[in-house]
Amino acid sequence: MTDVMKEISITRMDCPTCTITIEKSLMKVPGVKQARTNYLKKTVRVIYDDSTPLSAIEKAIEDVGYQVAYKKYPSPLDKLRGIFGKGEQPQLTPLADADFKEKVLKASRPTAVLFSSATCPNCQVLKPKIMDLAKAQLGRVDFYEMDVGETETWKEYGIMGIPTVIVFRNGKPVERFGAMLSVGDLEKALKV
Repeated sequence: MTDVMKEISITRMDCPTCTITIEKSLMKVPGVKQARTNYLKKTVRVIYDDSTPLSAIEKAIEDVGYQVAYKKYPSPLDKLRGIFGKGEQPQLTPLADADFKEKVLKASRPTAVLFSSATCPNCQVLKPKIMDLAKAQLGRVDFYEMDVGETETWKEYGIMGIPTVIVFRNGKPVERFGAMLSVGDLEKALKV
């Protein structure tokens, strides 16, 4: 087997956390020997053996919410049609700075706040998993989402990367989860 080196341009790589996420995902692909992202160039250089299909490498990038620049994807309008066609109610309530104190700090039950951004691929991959958890915890835990581009509260809690989830009990932050969040760990932290 011979090694192949390919540099892949990636779209939607918006923050330095993205580089770690992409590299970790690629290193799980059998045959991948090295993955190095260049945040400034928005590329990843992958060294892999020639028996590894390129499609597996592309899938590893897509699985964590990013897009390969040379591939065609559905437009945002197509995605919106799909979302509204399902008729689902969002389980993550958008939260503004003005409502944070009342809905989170004064809450009578545990709350989980997802600090995210609409342009963050990691956040968009994580949201459906948190929404599933919100459905399962309906009536026991309140789930909120704060867009870091439109709010300021995240600064008070030292959010350095997104997505970040903070669990609050009795107005105090008791657990914090970063970009590599395990939904199972979040579920355990929410048990009363």
